[in-house]
Amino acid sequence: MAKDRFLAKGVATKRQRNGKPVAPRKQQGGSEQQGRRPGNKAQNGRKDNQADETDDEVGDIDDLEHRFGADEDEMSSEEEDEFLETAAEKRLRLAKSYISKIKESTEATGDDYDAAEIDRDLVAERLMTDARERTGKWSRRIADQFAYDIDESHLRVLKNGHRLPVTCVAVTPNGQFVYSGSKDGSLIKWQRETGKLLKMFNGQKKKNPAPNHNLGHCDHILSIAVSGDNKYVATGGRDRRIHIWSVDEDKHLTVFHQHKDAVTGLVFRRGSNQLYSCSADRMVKLWNIDELAYMDTLFGHQDSIVSIDSLQRENAVTTGGRDKTVRMWKIGDETQLVFRGGVTTDQHRITKALTDDRHSAKLTAAELMLASGSPSAKKMIEAHRDILRQLASNDTQLCESTIDTVAMIDEETYVTGGDSGALSLWSIHKKKPVFIHHVAHGIHPRLETEEEQGAFIVRPRWITALAAVPLTDLFFSASSDGFIRMWRMRSGKTPGFDLVNVVPVAGFVNGLSVRELSPAGDILATKKDLILAAAVGQEPRLGRWAKEKARNVVKIFQLPATLKAAPANI
Repeated sequence: MAKDRFLAKGVATKRQRNGKPVAPRKQQGGSEQQGRRPGNKAQNGRKDNQADETDDEVGDIDDLEHRFGADEDEMSSEEEDEFLETAAEKRLRLAKSYISKIKESTEATGDDYDAAEIDRDLVAERLMTDARERTGKWSRRIADQFAYDIDESHLRVLKNGHRLPVTCVAVTPNGQFVYSGSKDGSLIKWQRETGKLLKMFNGQKKKNPAPNHNLGHCDHILSIAVSGDNKYVATGGRDRRIHIWSVDEDKHLTVFHQHKDAVTGLVFRRGSNQLYSCSADRMVKLWNIDELAYMDTLFGHQDSIVSIDSLQRENAVTTGGRDKTVRMWKIGDETQLVFRGGVTTDQHRITKALTDDRHSAKLTAAELMLASGSPSAKKMIEAHRDILRQLASNDTQLCESTIDTVAMIDEETYVTGGDSGALSLWSIHKKKPVFIHHVAHGIHPRLETEEEQGAFIVRPRWITALAAVPLTDLFFSASSDGFIRMWRMRSGKTPGFDLVNVVPVAGFVNGLSVRELSPAGDILATKKDLILAAAVGQEPRLGRWAKEKARNVVKIFQLPATLKAAPANI
């Protein structure tokens, strides 16, 4: 049997160039020998001997395996299986791993769970919920869980902190802390369960040198947001700065100076530390808080941007104030959708809205006050009837001249409010609102000067704040009428929403923040309590054109879920 030339020792092999073997040169005996000088023969002999010695040092394949290891570059059996598996097998493996993690989390939340019940109910419900949330459409119906009388037993007041009206508030996603900002430039961290003031970052004086401005705001704080991982707090104010704070260490991290006017809105994208900010300079800016860096600027609005909101997708919704437009920014696609506002409310719609609000069964503010024995309930109802009589003979028309606030229900639906008192429901598939609730918070009572002159000017209560429980049928609206109103989205193909309940709060509600709070450790609970925080002040957030008799405080409502949730809207 002939010995393999590759395994033979002492045989010099030619190198390969570009993966192809190089053919050896053919020796042409007489001509090549004649072309050499006599002195080259000894040199050639030395080169051949060196080549033989080099081949002897390298050795054969067995020596190479012994020296470097045969399995050094080989994949393990598990890695090889993953490398060779098909797409269907990979999906199956990931699904099994995901279900096993859910089972482990459910087993850790209870002591006496039945394994079969977990497999059938909890795991299936979690998978269905996750699948619906990925679609970006609201599916959970929770509003009926909170249709009960809300009194002071659900309230905790955070006081003795801010000296001037509170303009914004934010609850951390885990529900442990509450952050609030005020017109006095101070930022306060509260313990939610006890109401204790944990940390106060005082506002800086405008006359201080510029380096001291990095320690805090030197003017009104207008907006606040907390990251989804409970690590960062962002605040924006009238001093055109955005300050970033650490939740765990209670210290200042950095400040951004890129905006050219007051920062009116901040929101973190869900599932990431990407921050969106809007300003009176008509710009929307993007920030990477993990890197504490500026990313991009978006243009489009023709007037001051007043409010902004976002969910999980790389989108943001903004309201342009007096340009009466709402814009959906598709940041990944570098495009924007423009929606035209400017709702008109005539006398017939005002009367109908007030009449429907008056006769809705035990859901209006006046009737709830009357049921609780409030002495001002009868007076309030009589004033309501007087307004209806005056409107019957008054040809009034209200036009929405500014859109002040926005809250996203899901990735395709959002609600806005403005100075006409109308709540507008929008869909990204329509350029106009798909549903409007006129004069949602009523109108101001008749002034004494108007009574003396025999005139009546209809002045609706502005919508000052909106907040929604993401991907559910529940959202909240607030004004200066003394009540926060809870609204339930309608099921079926007909869009709209209805009043569910009211929460008594006196004064201007300048900001709302709502979080779902799961029972201790039960991440798969179908019934979750709500934490509703309200920033209450004597004056509105962006001005001083009105004043109410109220205290400048933060009010926290813990609303327990009592009723069984309705089936999901699929």
